[in-house]
Amino acid sequence: MLRIVNRAVGKCVNAPRKRLPIYLLFLLATTLAVLVISGVQVQLPREAKMEEHLADMQLHLHYLESLYHSRQEDVMNIQNEMATFRNNHKKLPDRMVPTDNSKSTTLSPEVVALLSNISKTRAAAGVSQKNIETLKLPFVYQLLPHLMIDHNSLRPAYHMKKGKTFADIVIGIPTVKRDKESYLIVTLTHLINGLKAKDINSTLIVVMVGETDLEYVIQTARQIEIQFPKYTEIGLIEVISPSSSYYPDFDSLPVTLGDSLKRVKWRTKQNLDTIFLMAYAQSKGAFYLMLEDDVIAKANYMQDIRQFTAATTVKNPNWFYIEYCQIGGIGKLFKSSNLIHFVTYVQLFYNNMPIDWLLESYLADRVCTIEKNSKTCAKSKEDIRPKFKSSLFQHIGLYSSLKGKIQKIKDSHFGAVPTFYPHKNPPLESLRTNIKEHMDHTIRKAYEGYTFFWGVKPKAGDYIEFWFEKPTRIERYTFRSGNVEHISDRFYNTNIEILPVSKANFTAIGCFDEFGLADSEINTNFGPLMAIRIKVNINSQFWVILSEIDLKLSEKIS
Repeated sequence: MLRIVNRAVGKCVNAPRKRLPIYLLFLLATTLAVLVISGVQVQLPREAKMEEHLADMQLHLHYLESLYHSRQEDVMNIQNEMATFRNNHKKLPDRMVPTDNSKSTTLSPEVVALLSNISKTRAAAGVSQKNIETLKLPFVYQLLPHLMIDHNSLRPAYHMKKGKTFADIVIGIPTVKRDKESYLIVTLTHLINGLKAKDINSTLIVVMVGETDLEYVIQTARQIEIQFPKYTEIGLIEVISPSSSYYPDFDSLPVTLGDSLKRVKWRTKQNLDTIFLMAYAQSKGAFYLMLEDDVIAKANYMQDIRQFTAATTVKNPNWFYIEYCQIGGIGKLFKSSNLIHFVTYVQLFYNNMPIDWLLESYLADRVCTIEKNSKTCAKSKEDIRPKFKSSLFQHIGLYSSLKGKIQKIKDSHFGAVPTFYPHKNPPLESLRTNIKEHMDHTIRKAYEGYTFFWGVKPKAGDYIEFWFEKPTRIERYTFRSGNVEHISDRFYNTNIEILPVSKANFTAIGCFDEFGLADSEINTNFGPLMAIRIKVNINSQFWVILSEIDLKLSEKIS
């Protein structure tokens, strides 16, 4: 019966607008007929199963109705444009004319070279704009006015797909360049292994690469295609990426919640990536499963989701999302027809709160009033947010997509987590520090890549100085303090200073951020350096670990 329903749904999604009501009636009549015939040939299923099937049908019909209203809106917009054209005797705006060859970005020589090496692959075909549709977000231009600068801002810059028109469940996975490890392939492997054969045709996994570096996007898509050739070919996995004009000027964002600009930029981009993915997925399936790119899934997770969702819908048809994992924005299952409401809500507050806070805030705004106490409010939220008995997904990421942030989470399936990262650094004449070193964790061994440096409670005025063997041009520095076992043992209120050959004194050029990371390029105008040092400004209540020292040489001759 589900196969018949899916076939009918697929036809409905692509049907001409005037025929959609007919297909809706056809879907209902066909499903009822199948139930009647099945009742004659075999024993009727239990009443509970019947109720679950009917509830599932009702959700699919509600989803189709939302698509129909969306198509009606398209027709009305076109009619308005035509009326304006007739009244003003002017040509339709250029934006109404589809251009297959238009590109919002110019291909760089590196991208052209990459495409030539992987020509005729599905990853290479994803660059073509021919079949890429503009996303639909309500009120988007009023709430995000920067999108009006480029008429292609809501048109994806990249889309690798096979062409699956409809799925019962769309799994959305946003991903970005991570500071260290990438967990995307591990996540996809777990998700695919947890699907039974009958699940594959009714599931769509959409990976949204939230990067404007097209070369990186193509490389990510190609890696997925190489790792999962069968599943990209049958359309189980798609890869999509936004245009650079989709994002605002992050440096001009207002700082909210008393956070640093770095954190504000990170959560704002995370929210924009979330609604971009939701806006694409809402017309691709009846349900949307919100995940992240660093999770693992339990075996047969999809069967558990289908059964619990069906049973929950019978008892509580007004649920907003079902929670299959209680961590952040992982494992949240939405009805696709309801996504538009949450997307609009995020557009209103995308700069104010991280996505998991917005989820909680949205629930509270839906069911809580100022007259309700906190206990009653919590109960009302639970009514529209049912929870599965246990988590079907586990977070495995150690390094957050927010650069420098360490998330102390270990998982037995993922293996050991490194406590330091060795690099080959320029030769030194001397290395000086007045921070007391703990046992064999010396600064010299850390610099040479044998271990991490571990010092006893640094005080204001303490330092670590790296004096080069000869004047050396350093292009970039990375100093990472703390590690997964000792997150608090990091540098606080500590500067990075350099001593150029042309200067008599050290010059401060950076500092450790709130996550204990100092990472930046060095202006070439400083020229060759005699030394670089870490200078502590306040007394620390913690010991300090330096788990990474990376001084990258400039390609220019020193």
